[in-house]
Amino acid sequence: MMDTDDQIPGVRECLDRLRRRLIPAAAVPRPEPKDGRAAAVLAPLIVRGDSIDVLYTRRSDHIASHRGQVAFPGGGFDRRDPDLMATALRETHEEVGLAPTAIRILGSFPGRRTFSTNIEVTPFVGVIHGMPELRADPREVAEIFTVPLRALSDPRHRGRHQWNHDGEIDGYPAILYGGQIIWGLTYNLTLTLLELIGGDERGRARSG
Repeated sequence: MMDTDDQIPGVRECLDRLRRRLIPAAAVPRPEPKDGRAAAVLAPLIVRGDSIDVLYTRRSDHIASHRGQVAFPGGGFDRRDPDLMATALRETHEEVGLAPTAIRILGSFPGRRTFSTNIEVTPFVGVIHGMPELRADPREVAEIFTVPLRALSDPRHRGRHQWNHDGEIDGYPAILYGGQIIWGLTYNLTLTLLELIGGDERGRARSG
């Protein structure tokens, strides 16, 4: 039988605290045409026993923007989408094969604009239990991977990423884990997620 967070008190407490600090998904407004380009991403929390991992993708090297960068699954808002949550769920299904019915949305938190493309990105947080079957869309996703919450908040995995932008090399703060580099927008969204989770249960939902 699939684990539920009701059966794992430590995980339940961690997720309940996070849910209380998030914006209800229904309260996130649908973008208006005057708002410009909009996108939504999902920060998927994978519950495995008494621990929580965060799922990321590494974008394909053959797409138009942010190629090769680590990102949460997601993409551009389509006017046929009823809201931004639907965008995040649709794009997640397309990119990594996670069906919307397998995801329980906890809520949202304030997003940011992308530096290079000036798109307003709204994040949603969703919970997935067990070992989901994942399938990367090779047109958009080069790799799917997960990182334990405890590693994301561990200063030993913090460093700098040197980015060559039009011949100019700039350094950016990053999370370095398992050969992956989490930086830029995804780094900032990850830090906000960690702050919202807070407390001593960042990496291990159950102590001991």
